[in-house]
Amino acid sequence: MSEKNNNMQELKIEINQLIKKQLEENNAIIGIFCGTHGGDLIASQFRQDIKLKWGEITAANSSMLFLSSKLLKNSLNQEISYDLIVGKNKIIISILTKSITLIAYLNRELAELEGINKYSKSLKKFALKISAMVETSDILKEEIFVKLKLAIPNALIIAIITKDGMPIRVQSTMAEPMLSAMLSAINSLFNILLFEERHEYSIISGAGGSIIVHELDESRILCVAVPEGKDTKIKSYVAKIKSLI
Repeated sequence: MSEKNNNMQELKIEINQLIKKQLEENNAIIGIFCGTHGGDLIASQFRQDIKLKWGEITAANSSMLFLSSKLLKNSLNQEISYDLIVGKNKIIISILTKSITLIAYLNRELAELEGINKYSKSLKKFALKISAMVETSDILKEEIFVKLKLAIPNALIIAIITKDGMPIRVQSTMAEPMLSAMLSAINSLFNILLFEERHEYSIISGAGGSIIVHELDESRILCVAVPEGKDTKIKSYVAKIKSLI
């Protein structure tokens, strides 16, 4: 393993230990997940088994914070501080920082007994601490969105979305929700037409430009649009995307 990978792994272990400490010191916290803006999982700890895969939670949280941030900015011209979601038994606090996303699950009864405001403040402080640790690390440099921007600088669109059609991280002149919904629908149709085979990647090609749609993992879809229509050139882009993934 390279020194860079070793450093990344050591940082993730350190963040996992910090999350574990949060759970040990706060009975109301059920679990914490930390990820990149692009939906990559950095670290997580949970007190019990859950149905969703941890990567799915991280991707969904990134998407929710992305949309919430857009909504708050466009409607009230405010920067997002956090999202608070209240269910029958659980409370969720989601936080967006410069470098990371963080989602914390709380036992509602215990959190309300101690005060939700206490937890929102302490979790925001904790998220900023993790963000500072990650900001200058190779974790962000190795994020697929960043790697693609560096590897394909002429890309017209780079988009990471959930398979349900929610935008996670998007670079495009097209409205993010519209682009995400279209990509999700197209990806679903690809899978239908392939019968029982799983869709890996596809190319939507025109004379002067092409769109590459590639499954990123079980939760996310990647889209890259390039100003190139030649088959040989498109195949080189596909190979580059595969190597980066």
